[in-house]
Amino acid sequence: MARKRNRSLNRVEVDCPSCGERLWRGCGQKHHLFSSSAEQTRELTGITRKKAVLLHTDTTTWVDRSRWIEAFFCPDHGQVWIICTRGDDGQVTGEVAPSRLWLQTTGTIDPSKPNPSVSEFTYRMSRRSSVQTRCE
Repeated sequence: MARKRNRSLNRVEVDCPSCGERLWRGCGQKHHLFSSSAEQTRELTGITRKKAVLLHTDTTTWVDRSRWIEAFFCPDHGQVWIICTRGDDGQVTGEVAPSRLWLQTTGTIDPSKPNPSVSEFTYRMSRRSSVQTRCE
């Protein structure tokens, strides 16, 4: 049980893209990336075409366990979504997640689209910059 207490491999140290401060982990839920074709696997992982086709011979969808999207928290800007990648050496690195990867994650909804169960009026009122009060 060597390195049982060493958690430095699981640590993700990422800076905020806007202000440069260190981001803190949010809820800790990992949303793994998946691909449904060999071409998507090639683009996602950067492996050769032959290896991508071999991965898709057994199953129609392939889940990449070495990359995931996770929520982090910036004290100034709030929640930031980061794509984390575990390298061959076990070190975890992170960068800002592009919006196109939300279509290839497990168990998530696109954060740029409003919740369909919320009415349009409620959504507009939640996006207002300030509450307007009327004084008489």
